[in-house]
Amino acid sequence: MAIELDISRIAAQTASATTQDAALTQTSTAQKLASLLGGESLKVSSGAMTDLEALVAKLKNEQEKTKFSLLVSSLNAISESLTASQKAAVEEGLQLTEQLNTLQGDLAKLQGTLSTAQGASLLLQTQIDALEKQIEQAVQDGKDHNELVAKQKELREELDAKADTIKETQGKIDATKNEISAVNGKISAVVNSIGENTLKTIANEIVAINEPEKAESNAEQEKKEAKAVANDPLNAIRESLDRLGRELTDTIEKNVETMV
Repeated sequence: MAIELDISRIAAQTASATTQDAALTQTSTAQKLASLLGGESLKVSSGAMTDLEALVAKLKNEQEKTKFSLLVSSLNAISESLTASQKAAVEEGLQLTEQLNTLQGDLAKLQGTLSTAQGASLLLQTQIDALEKQIEQAVQDGKDHNELVAKQKELREELDAKADTIKETQGKIDATKNEISAVNGKISAVVNSIGENTLKTIANEIVAINEPEKAESNAEQEKKEAKAVANDPLNAIRESLDRLGRELTDTIEKNVETMV
């Protein structure tokens, strides 16, 4: 892919993590990639390979050592196939898909809040209507109904509060939908700047680096990945890099000997 790796930071962070026996911080996809693969533009500088070699040498398992080297070599090879403008566009796209993913999560939460508030409002209205009938009957029977009136007033205040929540939440939903629409527009522009076919090729190359999930057959995994790439190549790249990032992190944490 058009994304380059900064291996030097991996070595430094792994040394710190292993000597302190601490796991790498779990953050968002973009943050994990920035931390694991080097931050700004995921760069690979010419001097960083020494750090990588030193890190790989610390791996206790030879199979893991080979696997780790091949994974990084594959990313570097993909990186070299892209122009600087393509690299910048892909990276912008990855940031946008991360932003879109966050916004969609926010929207789901807001819709859940709205649904809950609407359900509570319906229940309150039902209780208010029932009390109204009780009050009317009490009046007809000449019975004291002050307690019923007070209870109804309390429920109406709760209903008004729910109405405010619904209005506020709906406003946030509308604003979030507008943000999602704007981000989708930017993503479309990125896709157009790279070319959809080129982007799908990049996505397929990145996805191919990851091994199929053990619980699924190769055919099933390949079918799923092909569909993901066809529907949303940028998101497929982001998810694949995230998966690769976790795998690299796990490999380092489990197999790197304590560095002195």
